[in-house]
Amino acid sequence: MSSAGIVGLILLAATFCLAQNERNCVLSTGEVLRDGERSGNSCAPCRCVHGFLQCVSIRCGQPPCMDSAILPGQCCPTCPNGPNCALPGGGILAAGRSTTLSDGLICRCSARPYGLTLANCRFPRQG
Repeated sequence: MSSAGIVGLILLAATFCLAQNERNCVLSTGEVLRDGERSGNSCAPCRCVHGFLQCVSIRCGQPPCMDSAILPGQCCPTCPNGPNCALPGGGILAAGRSTTLSDGLICRCSARPYGLTLANCRFPRQG
C-alpha cells in the first residue's frame, strides 16, 4: 500500500487502525496509540483496544451560576464567583441576595445546588 493510501485511511478512519494488520489507533490530533495505550487527555480518557478507540465520556452538571468557567486543570465548569442568578437585562445577582431594579422590579436569587438559575423577580404589590 502506498503512503498516500495509508494517509487516506487515517483521514477516513481517524480513530481506527492504520492498516488492516495493525492494531494501532490514530487520534484526531494525529497521535498514534499502540494497542493497550491510553491517551493523555484526562477530561476524555481513551484507550486503544485492538485498533479501536474506546473513550470514556465525562458528564458535567450545570453549575449553579450564570458566569461559570472551566479552570485550568479541571474538566467541568465551576462557579469562580460563587452561586448566582441572572437578572433581567443581563446582570448577575449573588445567591441569597435581593435587589430592586430601576423599573421597581424586586429580584431575589435563591441558592440552588445545580442548574441554570434565573432570579425570581416581581413588582411590589400595590396596596
